[in-house]
Amino acid sequence: MALVLVPMLTAATLITSAAPAAEPPTHIHQIGKFRVRYQTTGQHAIAPDDRNRNNIPDQAEDILTQVMAAHLLFVEVLGFPDPFQTERFRSATVLDIRIRSKEEMKSNGKAFDELQHSKDGDWIGVQVASSIHATANLTPAHELFHLIQYGTSYFKNSWFAEGTARWSERALGTGALGPATKLFIWPLSPEQAEAVFNASYDASTQFWNPLAARLDPTGVIPDSPALQRLQAMRYTDGSPVLKDLKLTGWAFIRDVIIELGKADDTAFSELGYDRWSEANQFSRQNNAFILTAVEQVVRRQENTAPPQSGRGAGAPNPGGS
Repeated sequence: MALVLVPMLTAATLITSAAPAAEPPTHIHQIGKFRVRYQTTGQHAIAPDDRNRNNIPDQAEDILTQVMAAHLLFVEVLGFPDPFQTERFRSATVLDIRIRSKEEMKSNGKAFDELQHSKDGDWIGVQVASSIHATANLTPAHELFHLIQYGTSYFKNSWFAEGTARWSERALGTGALGPATKLFIWPLSPEQAEAVFNASYDASTQFWNPLAARLDPTGVIPDSPALQRLQAMRYTDGSPVLKDLKLTGWAFIRDVIIELGKADDTAFSELGYDRWSEANQFSRQNNAFILTAVEQVVRRQENTAPPQSGRGAGAPNPGGS
């Protein structure tokens, strides 16, 4: 019997010759200027459940619904700046939500602070992890709130950006306010201020929530036609998107964000920035300007009547920085 020699294939040879795996198709579900992009196979696949049998996975549908509801609540009901109307994002025609695996993202969600460009036009966007189900998690609304911040001000210091975004999670959720510690001194002492500046998400407990409670003891979301539309919104399981009519300190947080749209211009000039680089957006030098803006809003609200109703009842909707 003749001996046949077969050449040995090394691991390197096998890897080099293997064809790259094709990216699974991306599906798009869009309502007006809001869209969600998702995949049903591969690394970024979402759950296939489709209760209402409309050929759109419930997970994608519910994430889109939550973002639309958060935009309706903050912008039309409460008068926060609309990202689509701000100077920074004005050319955007779509708010894009891309669902990706948590393994790739390393987090539950992410908001992009820059205007995104494509051949189909400009858009603003967030990413949400494929592990997120909107009926049990408010990450999509949290990321929408970041777009409100980014459209209005260039400040991204974590005690402000993540602290107020954590506060915002009560907007569609249950309860008027998250946990709060007691502010023993106001205005803050230099030592207290430094502790707040070093905080991130926990700044909501240490700083934002206590001030919200101080300025808004009732914490009621005002009635309006926009609120009635919001109350009618449902997830695919039939549960209401808006859980109650309580959100303590909404006028305070709204006015702070609007004030920071002016304060970042002052900081840009006085700090000698040549552009809003990532380093400048996170600079500790911004902290004094942010805190001064907060103090101005607190003084105004302490010297006036309780918070007035939101945009649905005639409040202004300023934008731009």
